[in-house]
Amino acid sequence: MREHVTHLRADGRVTPEGNTAERPVLRICHLFSSQEVGGLEKHVQEQCSWQLHNTTAEVYVIAHPRYRAMFPAGVHFLALNTDRSRRNPLLSLQLLRLLRRHQFDLVHTHGGKPANLMRDLQRWIRGKVVITRHNIPHPRDSLAKHFPHRIAVSHRAISDSALEWRVIPNGTTLPLPGTSYREHLDAGRAAVISVARLVPAKGLDTLLRAWAMAQVGDAVLYLLGDGPLKGALQQLADELKLGDRVRFVGYQPQVADWYSAADLMVIASRYEGGPYTVAEALLAGCPVVSTDVGYVAENIPAQYLAGIDDVQGLAVSLTAALGDREALRDNYSPYFARARARLTLDAMAKETWQVYLEALGQSGINAGG
Repeated sequence: MREHVTHLRADGRVTPEGNTAERPVLRICHLFSSQEVGGLEKHVQEQCSWQLHNTTAEVYVIAHPRYRAMFPAGVHFLALNTDRSRRNPLLSLQLLRLLRRHQFDLVHTHGGKPANLMRDLQRWIRGKVVITRHNIPHPRDSLAKHFPHRIAVSHRAISDSALEWRVIPNGTTLPLPGTSYREHLDAGRAAVISVARLVPAKGLDTLLRAWAMAQVGDAVLYLLGDGPLKGALQQLADELKLGDRVRFVGYQPQVADWYSAADLMVIASRYEGGPYTVAEALLAGCPVVSTDVGYVAENIPAQYLAGIDDVQGLAVSLTAALGDREALRDNYSPYFARARARLTLDAMAKETWQVYLEALGQSGINAGG
């Protein structure tokens, strides 16, 4: 039997009324329905890890079984085939069974499809629901209005929303850098990196054309990533006669090593939510040139920002950044400091936890029995 609770501590413990003993009772579930691995999945993974190690809550994930290995021991993974349509009645029924079996105090949905599912199911569960908008505009206002507790990863993501949102930018943590880049890096030449899958959304064709136009001396552009466009991008680089000014180095598991060695990171994406590469680069002290996607404009100087698919604008920003690297570092100094205060995993997770407390505190929570 689950009993009523009158006091909830910030660490996730509660004190039942009439009982001075504290008990770890919160059950928190993260729900997502992705089909790839990117920023949203990293966001859920890092939130779960932080909650596991910094609160006494029981942390659960409901997702497709292909994501099981992403989550550390201690996070309860509940496999569900989320690849089915959100209108599939079997998906809704199986999800509802999981929710009712485990009696979660709070369900945190990530993205539009999980929010769609929970809109109809929330009436049948006892826990609160928090939604996060990772991209523009998912979940849309017509859906999001059904949930009073809403998080967005950037101001840009809610620029056209009439609803109230809590903006919590994606934050992360970096491992200590090593030296895995050395076998690839051309010593004595400025190093510019782009960390992205080789897919259309990342705009790497725009980046190669801008790199061909930019006045950057003998600087080398290193493309860190792999994907289906590799052959087409290599052919484009040949057509642009970039030669050894661009290197396709493939997927790099130790990206933190590269941030510490690079003079600049560049993002040419056509759309993003809150790209983790921005937080990672700034936390490592690496300046950024980027297209105006996600929360980038909120975190870098305006002169290093270009329009989406604006080849000439991106070339101008690259030229300005590499033409005066001392000014580049000076311009970025306050942005590095802000990142250390705002774009860390700890900052993001604590703000998210506060949203949980507010959601649960409206009518008390239930203690696990």
